[in-house]
Amino acid sequence: MKKSTQGISIGERIREIFDKSDMNITQFAELLYCDRTNVYSIFRRKKMDVYSLSKISKILNHDLVEELCTQYGVTKDIPSSKIFLTLEINSLDDKALNKLLKTIKQLDIKAIREG
Repeated sequence: MKKSTQGISIGERIREIFDKSDMNITQFAELLYCDRTNVYSIFRRKKMDVYSLSKISKILNHDLVEELCTQYGVTKDIPSSKIFLTLEINSLDDKALNKLLKTIKQLDIKAIREG
């Protein structure tokens, strides 16, 4: 039976997966382009952005994003390299909203406008 990962921080989970790998701290740090101190900081983190989590997943050959989605019952129909961001904007006038949509377009982000 798979061990439950609920109740532990993301840093602790990364440490568990790292400990099962054949890497040492120095090798892991080199692959992350950081120093050993930063690796220990990662192991203490309570939260992490998706980009960093995806990068660490690739290095450890373990899809942490998929694991978290499964753990929390979130459907993940896209690879970890793609990120969806939902903004709920209620207080922008048309001029400000159009400026935001123009910026999104320049960043080559798909925008869907409802309402």
